[in-house]
Amino acid sequence: MPSSQASSVSPESALFRVGHNCWKHSHASYMAPVIDCANYYRALHEAICRAQHSIFILGWDIDSRIELIRGSEAEARACPTALFELLQWKARQTPDIQVYLNRWNYSVFLSAERESFSEAKWALSGADNLHFIFDGQLPLGASHHQKIVVIDDEVAFCGGMDVAIARWDNRHHRPRNPHRADPDGSLKLGMEKRFDPYHDVQMLVAGPVVAVLARLVRYRWHFGGGKRAVKRRRVDPKAWPPSWPACIKPVMEDVSVAVSLTMPRFHRQPQIQQIERLYLDMIAQAEYFIYMENQFFTHRGIAKALNQRLRENPRLKVLLVSCYDAQGMMERKALFHARLIFRTIVESHGVADRVVLAYPASAEHGEEAPVRIHSKLMVVDDRYLRIGSSNINNRSMALDSECDLVIEAKSALQRKQIADIRNDLIREHTGLELEEIERIARQVGAPVAAFLAEQEHSRQHLRRINDDQYRHERFTRLARRFADPSRPILPDIFTSRRVFGARRRRIPFRLIAGIALVAAVALSWKVTPLAEYADPEKIIPLLEQVQNTAWAFPAGLVAYVLGTLVFLPHMVMTGTVVVVFAPLEAFLIAMLGSLISVSIGWVAGQGLGERSLQAMLGRHAEKISQYARNGGVMGLTLLRLLPVAPFTVVNLVLGMMKVPFVTLLIATALGLLPGTLVSVFIGQSAVALFKNPDPHNVMLVGAGLLLWGAVIAGAHFLSRHWQRRLRENK
Repeated sequence: MPSSQASSVSPESALFRVGHNCWKHSHASYMAPVIDCANYYRALHEAICRAQHSIFILGWDIDSRIELIRGSEAEARACPTALFELLQWKARQTPDIQVYLNRWNYSVFLSAERESFSEAKWALSGADNLHFIFDGQLPLGASHHQKIVVIDDEVAFCGGMDVAIARWDNRHHRPRNPHRADPDGSLKLGMEKRFDPYHDVQMLVAGPVVAVLARLVRYRWHFGGGKRAVKRRRVDPKAWPPSWPACIKPVMEDVSVAVSLTMPRFHRQPQIQQIERLYLDMIAQAEYFIYMENQFFTHRGIAKALNQRLRENPRLKVLLVSCYDAQGMMERKALFHARLIFRTIVESHGVADRVVLAYPASAEHGEEAPVRIHSKLMVVDDRYLRIGSSNINNRSMALDSECDLVIEAKSALQRKQIADIRNDLIREHTGLELEEIERIARQVGAPVAAFLAEQEHSRQHLRRINDDQYRHERFTRLARRFADPSRPILPDIFTSRRVFGARRRRIPFRLIAGIALVAAVALSWKVTPLAEYADPEKIIPLLEQVQNTAWAFPAGLVAYVLGTLVFLPHMVMTGTVVVVFAPLEAFLIAMLGSLISVSIGWVAGQGLGERSLQAMLGRHAEKISQYARNGGVMGLTLLRLLPVAPFTVVNLVLGMMKVPFVTLLIATALGLLPGTLVSVFIGQSAVALFKNPDPHNVMLVGAGLLLWGAVIAGAHFLSRHWQRRLRENK
């Protein structure tokens, strides 16, 4: 189990200090970097096909739909190529194998881009030896960011790669590639996600270090799910591992390797910040060249350490490779604005000519595309090679779960091998010859900007990053608090709780079916003309056609009920019927329609049941239910006066809470009565004002708005008074 144990210097290392900058110091019998996801997915597919005993996959994301093998290569494979079918097949073919999938229980803000219902999909796979958990055992704001795969306790992958949407690419990084496409997020059923060139790095290892990673993935499985996984196998560390993928050749043998972690403080798990310390210690030992690839550069402590080492050592050069542009508002405000500050710190005090921050670009047939950098790699001189999951940002140093592997060269041969790996990566981005890359890195006086020189024969090259466009972003501190925090969003006392095992809530089938129905309706709303008729401008002409017929009142009632059921606000629906109907008819339609809508929602909530509420709200469900049931007519009336959530959602939840139906109808009528009266009054006054804009009608509209404000203020006052009385009576 990871712990903040006392620091001890490894006798075989000048860098690693167990308990200080690494969790364990071990050896790898074989090691190879796996560059870009086409190679990683191929190697992962082959290792899974060869597995006999156990498979552990930990990830920030695990998408069951991803095709690991693509194009003509997939046709020649005997094993299935999509992850879900592959693991199903392996579980059936090898009944004794145990498969464990540990995926971060991601933020709601990422749900549109993720595969929905994945827990249910894996649970319904039909394989008893295939296990899946959503790992949410983290403080609020943290993410489970380790990307580790352990096969048969004899080979392991660790680095920056997830089996997720928009990752696959090969080392050519062509601007256009027909295989660079994945199924889009589950909220976009049937749609395809096409993406730009993408670069990442993973490390493949065998030998004693795999036992360390095997222990780590079991610890995380138990901590995240409350259950024990299959015991570790004893493996001969010197024997060639049968599950090693034949498509990857070992690059180094018998190397010293450290496992370094970040773990947030949570429950009884202490905070571990070995990754940050190891970055600082590696920078302090740099002599002539630091090469880093990273998705984000925002951590000011590392920026200061780079600047200090550049000032201490006039020979040192630094090449930083990152992404060209931000993906979304939060990245722009929180991370790319912070990268501008990072670069300013690194380049200060007269060392700017020895630092380059660049992004790779790929050009072909007159078209150029930036290559998205997702790798987390660092090479210091030719002594240290680091590949892992940690970004150079605040959350990777203190809040997220992270795992990095660092190799330390012990011989001239191993130094050459590390330099060759570094040079090969730089060649991928620049097209420079290996000898020229080595010369620029080593030669005193050779400008680091020489890596930016474009080669006529190369499609790929580096371009200097200019982040000035992010200089004047607003609300950057607030954005960093949520997108790149170094501490939990809420204190530990509110978030450090674990719920699993027998107490872990399961998702009832009724809730899954209900969510599926809502998703189907949402999809039909998007791909059919239904959404066009949810606009008052469309509804009003339809009602006007039957305005003077016997069907007028029923049509208005049906329109009102349907509108509130599909989450249109009450004021919008009330305003719609006010335009068409006389005041009394509009008022009756609004009140009756609301009560019918309440009844439908309450019945649906009863059908979903209390177990669905517990699945959504966990240990808070019973307490909320008690408040709702004990609040009586007064409590529910105040709930109706205060628009805390969409009308239909509240009705569903109240049904799941088993609130008495008659009490709910009375409370709804009382709660909606003032607002509906005022809405009808304001609506009729607004119609009169539109037809005849005289001072009298202006005063009527103004009086209505003041009355509406008084209703809201009165509701808040009554709510506070009622809550205070409840507390006094306890």
